[in-house]
Amino acid sequence: MVGVVGLVLVALVAGLLSLTSSSSDSNEIQAARRDLQPFRAAVDNLADAPGLRYKDTSAFGITENDITVTASGSQFGTTSSGRKENGRGVLRIGGKTFMRWEVDPAPRQEVKAGEKAPPSEWMVGMDDGSSLTNEALARTIAPSKLAAVLAKALDDLEKSPPPANEPKTSNKAGQRPLSVNGTPALGIDTAAGRLLVTKAKPHRVLRLEAYDLREDLADMKEQLENGEVLTAPRKVTTGPLASGDGEGMDLTPIVADDAVAAMFDTLVEYADQLKDATDHGINFTLDGAGEMDCSPSGCTATQNFTGEVSSIARKERVTKGEVTAVMSATFSIDGKPAGQCTSPQRTFPLRGNTVSGTLTCSNPGAGPLYASVAARVQAQAQADADRCGCRVRLTYPVRANTLIDARALAKVEAEKLADQAKSERDAAACVKPHSFPAGTQVLLAGGTTRAIEDIRIGDRVAASDPQVQLPTARPVTNTFTTEGDKDFTLLTVATEQGPATVTATDNHPFWLADDQRWKNAGDLRVGDELRTPNGASVVVTEVRDQQGQRRTFDLTVSRVHTYYVIAGHTPVLVHNANNKKCSLQIDHVGQVDQDWVTKGAHVNMKDGMEVALRPDGRGGIRGEAIRLRNGTATQKQVDAVVESIKSDPKVRSDMIRVTESAKEVFESSAKAMKEGRKPQWRFNNDRTAELQALIDAMEKM
Repeated sequence: MVGVVGLVLVALVAGLLSLTSSSSDSNEIQAARRDLQPFRAAVDNLADAPGLRYKDTSAFGITENDITVTASGSQFGTTSSGRKENGRGVLRIGGKTFMRWEVDPAPRQEVKAGEKAPPSEWMVGMDDGSSLTNEALARTIAPSKLAAVLAKALDDLEKSPPPANEPKTSNKAGQRPLSVNGTPALGIDTAAGRLLVTKAKPHRVLRLEAYDLREDLADMKEQLENGEVLTAPRKVTTGPLASGDGEGMDLTPIVADDAVAAMFDTLVEYADQLKDATDHGINFTLDGAGEMDCSPSGCTATQNFTGEVSSIARKERVTKGEVTAVMSATFSIDGKPAGQCTSPQRTFPLRGNTVSGTLTCSNPGAGPLYASVAARVQAQAQADADRCGCRVRLTYPVRANTLIDARALAKVEAEKLADQAKSERDAAACVKPHSFPAGTQVLLAGGTTRAIEDIRIGDRVAASDPQVQLPTARPVTNTFTTEGDKDFTLLTVATEQGPATVTATDNHPFWLADDQRWKNAGDLRVGDELRTPNGASVVVTEVRDQQGQRRTFDLTVSRVHTYYVIAGHTPVLVHNANNKKCSLQIDHVGQVDQDWVTKGAHVNMKDGMEVALRPDGRGGIRGEAIRLRNGTATQKQVDAVVESIKSDPKVRSDMIRVTESAKEVFESSAKAMKEGRKPQWRFNNDRTAELQALIDAMEKM
């Protein structure tokens, strides 16, 4: 009977909750939104990060991974099980995965006592038959992709606030304050796992972890004791932890300039090393001792070999029926080192699962040592012959140690991956233009002001060389509009009329009158002095961080690249330096081909990505990343393309030329289809008007 009463009470309570929840839904959702704000801010910042470092452990604590992934999805780092000496480096770029021993177990160069051997060369096939590395790489997705997963998980929470007896965040009353590696944190349970972000602003992600079943069992025990409705154990259903392979991952967004530079320097360094990468699935056997021939002109080594190709290598990598091999030889003469040589790469046909051939390399640098030793040997032999009156056989003490490796990449493939790494580095360096929000007043040459969004190419503004006292009139040569800026700094300065403010993106440089240098708005401090047109200065009295996406505007000014923005009624000097690396991102404009039907006007990036160009409806142009099988351009690359077309006359001229050609093909094809003739292109979406609008916009630049 008691059990029945208990059930009735539960039913009544549940009914009461359902009746009252409808009247408080909006309050509950608003509260959820407030609770989610720090997490949304952290996820938004993650989406724009140039890179992200993951440190995670497998579900069974067997492997530890430390992997960095760039915004474009290239990955590098280490994975280890047990001793660090057994750690392996990992690199994934251009869809190819390479590994190496972090401490070479068989170094080719002598390692001095007490020193650690260097890493081995990069290899493919090192983990053939194992899925651990691929699983680790699959978990460490690009920052924007992880941000998209987490944003969706937060959206789902906002739509369905947790029940009254379940905490909205994982900061339960009475619990120890959350922290990650000593950093105070906020936590919330989502479908992607428990997300932890910094407690202090600006919020950034710290960790994503799977749910601990022991915590859920403890919660269920507490709910039973309190007579509450039991909640189902939490489960990760989306994101990198959904597979159950990982316990959790520490997350470090890479955003600081020095950290970003170091990340790309490492990626470029590793990619440059891929020209020497070997294939672990191809094993060579040397046929005999080989041949060595030395003369005063140098030494040459020749070696025959046979090789066996594993089934995985043959299926996944030796797809064209050819194996690329290279030989290295180390020479010694009379026990003295005589240098090395490396043969040119050669390809050999695969027959079944075997390959054979001959490789040769020469080292002219061994010639002088050989000549010296040969002269001594000949002199000694002549002396022995004179003494005995007999013939003496000459023996030259020469030796060559040869090693043959299967190259994982042909030369052109290695160069392509190295170029991709450099392109990623350049894309990250190509920042968006420094910007001001709409309404910011700019000082014109005549002494009046105008809102920055209303300034046009050809307008003359007041500009200054910081080292020269008086401003001069300079024409505006370009204007920029940015939709995605969200990191701003509100500066307050002391003027003769009282406190005045000006807002700029964090990265917009202001001239410091006291230090005689440029300094970004976000780095300014109270007490800094900003330059005014008469050579005087105003003092910064407050620096406030502001977040929130806004449309922003910027100018390019002829020659000096400076202009004045107004704080209250006082102009202060700012800079807009053009980033030359932006124009280097375009490999070539899209050729006039059938893909213009689906893609429209587009350009090709050096890393293989593509960016489409569209009229923005306001007389300008905008860019869109085209989703390809091998990846998608980042927003920074899209911005770089648009800026390149605006600022580089040659790129713009090429783009106008091919767009006009494509428009002509659309027009002739449309006419042919109308007349029942075979068109050059078939399409349902005629892009003629779109392309003409794009041409008009570019011609006005």
